[in-house]
Amino acid sequence: MFYFTLTPIIQLFCRSKWNLWCTQGPRLESAAEITRMKQDGCDLVGMTGMPEAVLARELALDYACCAVVANWAAGCIKGVITMAEIEQTLELGMQRVRLLLERVVLQV
Repeated sequence: MFYFTLTPIIQLFCRSKWNLWCTQGPRLESAAEITRMKQDGCDLVGMTGMPEAVLARELALDYACCAVVANWAAGCIKGVITMAEIEQTLELGMQRVRLLLERVVLQV
């Protein structure tokens, strides 16, 4: 686990290995579902990421995912998470993704 610094004020949280639980959406998972996934070793829950990860594994290709986390286990927090909060988080996350891709492309 490490932080990737894009600028002095923007850091991205990075890990070299995650266990992704892919769900069918669009919906947010319940607290019980999140608890079960965590017990099974899940680090991240999402509605995308498949089948490309499996196909890459089958072809012995290196694969990396650049994911924006829209909420941290919405089913386990007190209160209701709103679409406005999710959209705000996604907008900030996508700004960081754009910066990351710009930096990577400049180095290629």
